[in-house]
Amino acid sequence: MLEPPQAQPVIVEDGAFVGSRCIVVEGVRVGREAVLGAGLVLTASTPIVDVRGKAPVVSKGFIAPRSVVIPGTLPKTFPAGEFGVPCALVIGERTAATDRKTSLESAIRDFGVAV
Repeated sequence: MLEPPQAQPVIVEDGAFVGSRCIVVEGVRVGREAVLGAGLVLTASTPIVDVRGKAPVVSKGFIAPRSVVIPGTLPKTFPAGEFGVPCALVIGERTAATDRKTSLESAIRDFGVAV
């Protein structure tokens, strides 16, 4: 059950890796085995910018499976000037090297090692 009734769920699918101080709030879905970099903030309205192609592709609310995502900023003009607003940058896809790094985290958790 969601509280309040109009709230949207947070869905983090299996195998996703959530970095230190990463914040994921209502209305966001993180696909299977995605990697969220440290300090990333995702809300339903955070622009998610895929920068892997020749032109950026902007979406909101969904991180594709196996995507590697880091925090970034987009320029936005206000009456007082131009400022950087937070966004999420999709910079790549999860690789075997990424799997090895995240498996170390999993092993630490499985064996209850304090760090």
